[in-house]
Amino acid sequence: MKLIKPVIRKEFFHILRDPRSLTIVFVMPVFMIFIYGYSISFDLNRIDVAVVDGSHSPLSQELLDRFASTPTFAFRQIPGPGDAMAGAEAMLRAGLVQEILVIPPDFATLAASGRTAPLGLVIDGSDSNVANLVYQYSERVVQQFLLDKAGFEDLIKIRTQMFFNPEARSSYFFVPGLVAILLLMVSALLTSISIARERETGSLDLLFISPLRSSEIILGKTLPYMLVSFIGGLTILLFARFWFGIPFRGSLTVLLLFSLLYLLCGLSFGILISTIAPDQRIAMIATLLITMLPSIMLSGFIFPLDSLPLALRLIAHVIPATYFLRIIRGVVLKGAPLSAFWFEGAMMLLFSIVITVVAVAHFTRQRRNAR
Repeated sequence: MKLIKPVIRKEFFHILRDPRSLTIVFVMPVFMIFIYGYSISFDLNRIDVAVVDGSHSPLSQELLDRFASTPTFAFRQIPGPGDAMAGAEAMLRAGLVQEILVIPPDFATLAASGRTAPLGLVIDGSDSNVANLVYQYSERVVQQFLLDKAGFEDLIKIRTQMFFNPEARSSYFFVPGLVAILLLMVSALLTSISIARERETGSLDLLFISPLRSSEIILGKTLPYMLVSFIGGLTILLFARFWFGIPFRGSLTVLLLFSLLYLLCGLSFGILISTIAPDQRIAMIATLLITMLPSIMLSGFIFPLDSLPLALRLIAHVIPATYFLRIIRGVVLKGAPLSAFWFEGAMMLLFSIVITVVAVAHFTRQRRNAR
C-alpha cells in the first residue's frame, strides 16, 4: 500500500480535476433515472373522443355523461355541418382523437325492449398498446354504467373496430418511429463533426481568415450533408416499407417535404454542437445524448405524451422528433393530408431557423475572438 498510495492519490487528483468524468459518474445517472422514472408509464391520462350520437335519447345522454365525468376522457367537437361520422373519421385520421364513440339511432329503443343494443367503438389502432388501453378504459366505463342501471346488465354490447392497424401489429407503430429517431440522429451526427474536425486538424483558422461570411461557411458545410442525409433518409423509408411491410397510405410528396424540414432540424442541431465541441469525440457524444435520449423517451416514440408529467410534456414540445413522429405515423399509417400537419411543419421550420441563427452567431463570435 505504501508503494501504490502515491498512485492512488494522483488518480484521485486527476478525477477531481476532470469535471467531465464527474459529470458522467454523478449527473448522468441522476438525469437518466429522472427521465426514465417519469417517462416509462403505460397509463393514459387523457383520451380524446369524438361522439356520433344517432339516438339523442336520455339513455345515450346518460351514457355520454358517464364518459364525460371520467377524468381520462375528453370529448372533442366534430367540426362543421355534414356527415358526423365522416368528420369524426377525419379527426381520427389527423390524430385529433384516439376514439370515436358511435351510438346507433335505435340504441334506446332496443335497450327498452329488452334486446341487446350495440355500442360502437372506433379506435385508432396505429399504436397497438394505446389502442388496447383505450378499449379497456372504455369498456370499464360501460360496464360500470351497466352495473349502476338496474336491469341493463347484458343489454349493451360493445362492437370494436381498429382503424389503420386491424391486426394490432406493433411493427406498424415502432418502425416509423425508428425512422424518425434514425433520421435525426444520422443528420445531426454528420454535421456535428464537420467544424469540430476542422478545429481538431488545425484547419479552422483558414476558415476564420477566409473572405466568406460565417453564414456562408455554415451553409456551405450544411448543404452537402443535407443531400447525403436526404438520400439516407429515403433509403431508410424504402427499407422500412419493403422489408417490414409497413403500409404506406398517404402521399409520398407530403412525407418527403416534411422529412426535408426534419432533416434541417437535425443538421442545424449538429452544426450548433460542432461550433461548441472542442473535438470530434465530444461532438459525437453530445449529439447522441441530445438527440437519442430525449427523442426516444420524451417524443411519444414508446410512451404516449399524455402519460408524462407536465414538466416533461413541456420539454417534449421543444423536441423536433415529437412533431415528426405525428407526421410520419399520420401520413404512412393513416393517409393524413398535408393540411393536418401545418402546425408540426411550422414548429420544425422555427426550430431550424432559431438553432441555425444561434450556430452562426456563435461561430461569428469565435472568428472575432480568433482575430
